[in-house]
Amino acid sequence: MTGENYSQQKRTFSSLAGTSSRHHRQSNAKGVNCSLSLATASRTRQNHGITRRSFARTSESEPDSPALKAKNFVIQIGHDPKVAQGVIDALAESGVSGTGLLSMVRSMAGRWEVGEDAGLESLVEAVKLNLARTEGRSPITIFCVPANAWRSSEEDAEDFSELNETEEELEQMRARAFSVEAMTGLTLTDVAKFGDGAGASNLGDCIECACAGIMACSTCHVVVDPEWFDKVGKPCEDEQDMLDLAYAPRQTSRLGCQITLDESMDGMFIRLPKGSNNLMDHVPFED
Repeated sequence: MTGENYSQQKRTFSSLAGTSSRHHRQSNAKGVNCSLSLATASRTRQNHGITRRSFARTSESEPDSPALKAKNFVIQIGHDPKVAQGVIDALAESGVSGTGLLSMVRSMAGRWEVGEDAGLESLVEAVKLNLARTEGRSPITIFCVPANAWRSSEEDAEDFSELNETEEELEQMRARAFSVEAMTGLTLTDVAKFGDGAGASNLGDCIECACAGIMACSTCHVVVDPEWFDKVGKPCEDEQDMLDLAYAPRQTSRLGCQITLDESMDGMFIRLPKGSNNLMDHVPFED
């Protein structure tokens, strides 16, 4: 996730205004380039020889301005205020203005409540990555233990809920882990869906992330190694409700969308479950 890659991959979001909702849904595919397209301000700054761009700011002078309503909608569906502002700024720079801002973010959000994004998710992730770079956040490495390298099945969960392996078992298990490069400030789910590199791609193949990170499912369930659990922290009550529905939960289970990476997690080991429970597959939503 270098500044060079970001600069090479930028293109505008202005074409989204005329694109159908059906076309937007295709952006949920794994191959979506999360760094695509943010229409950026004309001013640039130099940092270590790399050109980086920052978003222009929209005006929020009026309490009920369309820009503020659009920003509040993005916040309402679960995004950080700073990220929401970046989304609005990017759309404004691409030529979307006035009441069109609110219409656009609602259209791009799709049926967000059931995980059917129509383009907003990719823009949000691009804004997050841009913020991570411009705010000087650090890269870290985490290690993911695949399901076939530890006792990850539901049957194993009943007998080994406390992950009490021997030192020899732990050494063998960790030797089979794959590394994932990530930026601090992103969630584990962000990295799985939009991160760069083979490790992030492997992680994305292992966890489903069906609800677009709004804690409405348990498909991004991971198990944190016990020695790292204090760094990650315990789940809140709402997250625990989702974890109770997860596949083979353990005492150190967390949802990837609720793990925000920071420097203290550099070198962390997590374990990937053998399966996932996606309750959304069984809800009869109307077309």
